[in-house]
Amino acid sequence: MPIALRILVVEDQPLLLLDLADQLIEFGHHVVTAGTARTAARLIDGNIDALVTDIELGDGPDGLALARLAAKARPGLPIVVVSGGVRPTHAQLPSGAVFLPKPYRVADIQAALASRQAARAA
Repeated sequence: MPIALRILVVEDQPLLLLDLADQLIEFGHHVVTAGTARTAARLIDGNIDALVTDIELGDGPDGLALARLAAKARPGLPIVVVSGGVRPTHAQLPSGAVFLPKPYRVADIQAALASRQAARAA
């Protein structure tokens, strides 16, 4: 059974945010949600085990900036970046981050987080 993680999920579309949070909870994770990168940046601390963020977050910093901030503040933090419109290059992602295009399967997010968590533990 996968280890339960405390995952920060960042998505500016409320229905998508709630849906993803609910599905991750079904996988046994604890979920903290944010609708903006600014709010999420205040939540990246020692209590978060992973980050899942959309790239396009409306006004303010985007999810790529948030992912880079999180990677700098918390080296080794498992990060999954998703988007339906933006396809980042490898160089735009922080080292070790995984990109999944929308529509994604939550099982793919779960697998990416588990793989990053295992790499972090090794």
